[in-house]
Amino acid sequence: MDNVLRQAATIKERGLFFDVISPDRELRLVATRDIAAVAARLLLDPTWTGQEEIPLLGPENLSYDDMAAVISESLGTSVRYEQISAEALADRLTARGMSGAMVQSMLDMLAAKENGLDDAIVRTPRHAVDTPTTFRQWCDEVLNPAVHA
Repeated sequence: MDNVLRQAATIKERGLFFDVISPDRELRLVATRDIAAVAARLLLDPTWTGQEEIPLLGPENLSYDDMAAVISESLGTSVRYEQISAEALADRLTARGMSGAMVQSMLDMLAAKENGLDDAIVRTPRHAVDTPTTFRQWCDEVLNPAVHA
């Protein structure tokens, strides 16, 4: 969810944000503060040992169209999502100084998400406890101040 923050200026100036994923593809959204809280809890827990996968799924799945509606409500202005090509995103990332290998890794990850990478893990009530920040809450507390700065 915090990845949207990189587009605060575009949201402010053009009323849109973009990515390569289909507008109706639902995604798992997790706030970085929730990731940090879970990591800190585990690091401070003397009973936790070894290695384990800890799925952090956030409290809800939202599509980019859903996210645009939430952002619009939070900001009080119309914001839309625009799906762009992988080539257009690669050009933008390269222009921002990202290496070719990193650009390709990012495109590969986004293609995997588009094709269901995150669908294998079923959300349980525990996921909402571990990662409680909703996209609306994040928009109100993080994105809105950044856009209006």
